[in-house]
Amino acid sequence: MQKLLLILAAGVLILLFAVNNTHHVEMSLIFGTPVHVRLIFLLLTTFLLGHFTAVLLNVYVRTKINATAKRAETKAAAKDVEEDEFFSA
Repeated sequence: MQKLLLILAAGVLILLFAVNNTHHVEMSLIFGTPVHVRLIFLLLTTFLLGHFTAVLLNVYVRTKINATAKRAETKAAAKDVEEDEFFSA
């Protein structure tokens, strides 16, 4: 019940934030004339681009860590096999 109330309160706050930021703003691009967009769309687009970038960076780092761990595991296994061959001869 408390979780539902917390989600409802967060939804109301997000809705109030969105309604409060519906006015148009002028966005200057590198080339061309300035573009008029609603502030909430600009904020939402910026948030989503940042979130997408963070997810991609997280996937990249996890992949790199997993690859490093697999290489270390392969080296350790090869070393164990080499030691076993040395002592069994």
